[in-house]
Amino acid sequence: MKKLFFTIALTLCTFTANAQPISNGDMNHDGDKNITDVIILVDQILNGAGATAYLTCPDDHHPHMIDLGLPSGTKWACCNVAADKPTAYGDYYAWGETEKKSTYDLSTYIYCNGDWSTCQNLGEDIAGTEYDVAHVKWGGSWKMPTEEQQMELENNCTYEWTTVKGVKGGKFKGKNGGSIFLPAAGRRNESGLEDAGSAGYYWLSIQPIWGAPVLAECLYFDPGEQASSSGYCTDGQSVRPVTSGQTVDPNGDMNNDGEKNITDVIILVDQILNG
Repeated sequence: MKKLFFTIALTLCTFTANAQPISNGDMNHDGDKNITDVIILVDQILNGAGATAYLTCPDDHHPHMIDLGLPSGTKWACCNVAADKPTAYGDYYAWGETEKKSTYDLSTYIYCNGDWSTCQNLGEDIAGTEYDVAHVKWGGSWKMPTEEQQMELENNCTYEWTTVKGVKGGKFKGKNGGSIFLPAAGRRNESGLEDAGSAGYYWLSIQPIWGAPVLAECLYFDPGEQASSSGYCTDGQSVRPVTSGQTVDPNGDMNNDGEKNITDVIILVDQILNG
């Protein structure tokens, strides 16, 4: 118990020293300041922004961590890297690169010297490495999804081609009611932007052994299907981050006793530290 109180005090002091913003205490932007805001604050201090998982976005302060009820516990982000909302395309990235650019072809791919024979092999799986744009841009436990996580999404969620706020894309809904929307952002290559509004191409962290270092795996979807596919590493594709972060009750009543108090904060910290 003393250890938990000390942890709370220490992390709060560190948080203050680092001068991170706390939104005037209203962490969930509901107009009230109460124990729920304290729980969210502690959760963000220890796990980073967006650490609380929801079934759908609770507000417009993106990104959020969405719980789809997947067996592995993987949570998917509500929006793409560099996007400010779920329906925004975000930026396009060549596989293994972490900055957007105006041209996507062999001549601009930083891991080749203008010829496929000179391309570097970045490894079979770049999740969580310096080549992972989701991890580089968002930090914490956010990463590019692996092929296994894409297959888990495919096998445990229903897929629907739909339109959200005028944007076409794919909706993936878990058995627990959680859902994410991936806009059909198309992809960029030597021909420019193609398939925007008609298909989605989302990089995975895996390169197939038979295709490295030329090809990498991606999640592909259109009005008729969604499946694992592959694309040239030089192409600019979207990236939707994933994380293994814990689900936390956004209402703050961690022990379900009908009250919200310091006990709930202690339970939260205990779950974070000890699982």
